[in-house]
Amino acid sequence: MFLNTNFFSSKKSYIIFFLILLFIISATSKSYSSIFKVSDINVTEPFNSNFKKKKVIDKAIILAFKKLLSMTISTSEMYKMTSFSVEEIKNLIDSFNIKDEKFVNNTYNATFEINFNKQNTFLFIEKKNIYPSIPVSKSIIILPILIDTSSKIVNIFNQNPFYSKWNSEVKDYHLIEYILPSEDIDIVKILNDNYKNLEDYDFSKITKNYNINEYIICLIYKENQDFKVFSKINLNNKLKIKSKLFLKKNINLNGDLETLIDGIKLIYEDEWKKINKINRSVKLAINLSLSSTDFKKNEEFEKFLLSTDLVSTYLIKNFNNNNVNYKIIFNGSPSQFLNIAKKRNFLIDTEQQIWKVK
Repeated sequence: MFLNTNFFSSKKSYIIFFLILLFIISATSKSYSSIFKVSDINVTEPFNSNFKKKKVIDKAIILAFKKLLSMTISTSEMYKMTSFSVEEIKNLIDSFNIKDEKFVNNTYNATFEINFNKQNTFLFIEKKNIYPSIPVSKSIIILPILIDTSSKIVNIFNQNPFYSKWNSEVKDYHLIEYILPSEDIDIVKILNDNYKNLEDYDFSKITKNYNINEYIICLIYKENQDFKVFSKINLNNKLKIKSKLFLKKNINLNGDLETLIDGIKLIYEDEWKKINKINRSVKLAINLSLSSTDFKKNEEFEKFLLSTDLVSTYLIKNFNNNNVNYKIIFNGSPSQFLNIAKKRNFLIDTEQQIWKVK
């Protein structure tokens, strides 16, 4: 009996120690999850009698904030963010670092890394009547197809400058990384055979060969120097159709071709931002419990909550020898939370009022 008492006492002490450690991990990790890190901000200024370090830092702050806006706001809403001062932006910054500071040939060069407070930045943007997006990187396969309406020829690989130049100009604020398929003569034949109904063609017959569910089909119709871009965008198992007209572009000129490709990419960037838009006016309260004896699962669940931007706040309401009970404020629907949790390998039983991680 004495041994059993000691055993249960030791077990209880272990659980208490584990929960204290869990709080420490949470507090430490929170500081890293609550920032937007904007890196590789390069600033060059003449080093003369008018040189001021404050001016350089202010320039880096504005450049970093504009880069962050380009990753979190759609192009259609960017006009709402044209009026702000450097002093306002400074209030959003947690910290910054200056790297590779050099003075060469009377020129000052430096690279900045600026950490913006995530919550304060969200609030600042929301005050402009904008719901920002979470800047999430994405890799997706794209098939840019050039259709010459005069010759009625479909160009996919050879003689298609969109294919050869698509990844030559990548902006540092782009979230999507594009994967171009390898040349395939069978695809060329299929598309030329279906020239008259490409917009209605079922491209899954082609994409299934790559074993993918997500893709972008970009049909570019050339008529003299005007281009109609018809896009089939399959993201998160939802197909969207977008169409846009670009006038007076000469794709034999590198500048015009790059401008056209960048304009098409902005369509896809905006669609991806819409998917990751966060509406913090939606506040779903979730009560959830985990077994207090499984340290690894609790640690992984803490990391999941910290790394999920749709989780506004959370706290441990109480705990005992059996369970750790959380209260989570989530900026989305119950199904969104369950889907995100499932992707992180957390299966949740929702049959009771207090959900339970299996």
